[in-house]
Amino acid sequence: MHSVKFKHPEQAYIFPKLLDAVNRVCNDFQKDAECSAGYRSLDCQKATAKLVLAQNKGSYQLNDGSVYIGTGSNRRCLAAAYGKSNHCFCIAMDMNGWFEELTNCQLKKYGLVKPMSYEPWHVQLIEHTGISEEQKIAIRNSCLKGVNCTMNVKDFQSMTGLVNDGIPGPNTKCKAKEVLQVCQEILGHDFTNAEDIIKRTQSNPEYWLPKLKEIKYFDSFIVNIVKVLGCKDK
Repeated sequence: MHSVKFKHPEQAYIFPKLLDAVNRVCNDFQKDAECSAGYRSLDCQKATAKLVLAQNKGSYQLNDGSVYIGTGSNRRCLAAAYGKSNHCFCIAMDMNGWFEELTNCQLKKYGLVKPMSYEPWHVQLIEHTGISEEQKIAIRNSCLKGVNCTMNVKDFQSMTGLVNDGIPGPNTKCKAKEVLQVCQEILGHDFTNAEDIIKRTQSNPEYWLPKLKEIKYFDSFIVNIVKVLGCKDK
């Protein structure tokens, strides 16, 4: 399975749908790819602007921290204002190497776009084109709150690309089941039999293990509990 690797692990806080789309591209092209810039904190954005300014002769910086080069119709933004870059909202990734050669026609079926022709490394979701700053903030908060393990229904909906209404309806519950199953697999909680469940969850497994032979259907009872709690009842 091919995937994206982050040059800077602390920048891996990316909107899940965007990360998933980029990983699908990697998998389809059978190549790993490197992300040189993902989420940027305010301090990181300031450092980036300073670097861009130094590396581009003739560029200039405005009071809001943004960096430009050229004038009139040839004016280009090389670095967004402090805190305003889509990187600061967890909805943009800069991809190195072969990814830069991909065109918007190739990326469209993955829901991706390169919005700036002069930055072939910068990739976003098409659906995030033109969204409000309020929506961006909600996405960023949902991605970063995951670091502190705190999240409400609206945060979860924003993070998983659902309608952000705070109501745990059928779509939200369905998505929660999907996410929970993936989390269990990542954390090693994807149990398949009663003996394994008892060994890995009970502080006194030697007391419970003999009961698998003593009590009829006890093994099925244990497995069914885990299936229900793990949303694997379908």
